[in-house]
Amino acid sequence: MKKLFSIYKKEMLHAIFYKAVTRLAVGMTLCLIWQRFGSDGRFTLVEGPVLVCGAIFLGWAWFNYLALDGLSVHHLLEKSREQSDAEKKRRNRHSTRSIVDYADEKILSFDELEPDEKRLCSLLVNLVLGLPMVAAGFIAGAL
Repeated sequence: MKKLFSIYKKEMLHAIFYKAVTRLAVGMTLCLIWQRFGSDGRFTLVEGPVLVCGAIFLGWAWFNYLALDGLSVHHLLEKSREQSDAEKKRRNRHSTRSIVDYADEKILSFDELEPDEKRLCSLLVNLVLGLPMVAAGFIAGAL
C-alpha cells in the first residue's frame, strides 16, 4: 500500500474524474439494455445488472492492483520500451506558487500519465464505481 500512495499525484484527479464518468455511463447503459432486453423479470435493475456490473468493476480493480504489483501478461499488448520512453514527457515543476505560474499549465489527460499512474487511476475508478454498485445490489437483494 505504501507504493500506491507514493504514485498518486493531485494532477491525476482530472483523469480519474473523466474515466469514472465514462465508465459509469457505459456501465449504466449496459445495465439498462440488459434490464430491457435480457431480463426475465426475476430480478430488479439493482439486484441483477447493477450487482454484476459492480462485480466486474471490482474484478477489474483486482487485475489493476495485480498489474501495479508487477504481474503482466508478457507484454502482449504493450508498446516497445523505446516507443514508451520517447513518449514520456517531463512535467514542469514551478518554484513559486503564484496563480500566474499555473495559467499556461496544460491539464494532463489519461494518455499523458506514466504506466503506473494509469494503472492507479484505473484501480481507483474501478473501486469508486464497483464498491457502491455491489453494496447497492446486496442491500436490494436482502430487502
